[in-house]
This record gives sequence, structure tokens and C-alpha cells, in this order.
Amino acid sequence: MFTLPPGAFEPPPKVHSTVLRLTIEPQQERLGVAGDGFIDFLRLSFGQKRKTLWNNLKTQFADGDLKRALAEAKVKPTMRAEALGLKESAAVYRALRNLHGRS
Repeated sequence: MFTLPPGAFEPPPKVHSTVLRLTIEPQQERLGVAGDGFIDFLRLSFGQKRKTLWNNLKTQFADGDLKRALAEAKVKPTMRAEALGLKESAAVYRALRNLHGRS
């Protein structure tokens, strides 16, 4: 949007500062995961960051369902949530949701 000189701050930095406007576009509908369920799924996935995705999710899902959902989403059970992209996380969520008959 615009740039501010060092003198605009106290104490003045040794660089100019640029002001940006970021617009975040919601991705849930495009990914097919609209609603609060996906956010809850992500919270569970990242619940304990040193654990694998499998170990975080097994607290809420049966082993057989997890195995099928991860295979369908082409995600290894040994992956950690932070290693997945948003599309991969959405694919796991959709697969689990479909196994449980939720739309």
C-alpha cells in the first residue's frame, strides 16, 4: 500500500517499512470441507505435535477407519500433521467423514 521512512518510528530502524494489505480467501468450500468439523479435525491432528498423524487421530477414530482413510488420501500413517499440505489434510478428513456417513 505504501512505504514508511525510518523516521516514522521511535527509535528509527535502519530500514524503510512497507505496509501491506493481505486478503485471505477462504478455502473450505473449494476443498470440500465446509463447516466446523474440519477445524476440529485439524485441532485433533495437531493436538500433540511430536506425535504422528495416526497417533493423534486414533484417539477419535477406529484403526480400520484410519487405515482406509489414510490409504484413500494417499497419506502415510507415519506422517506428522505439519508435514501435510492443506489439500492432503482435507483429503484425510473427507475420507474419514465418508466412512462415518457424514456429508
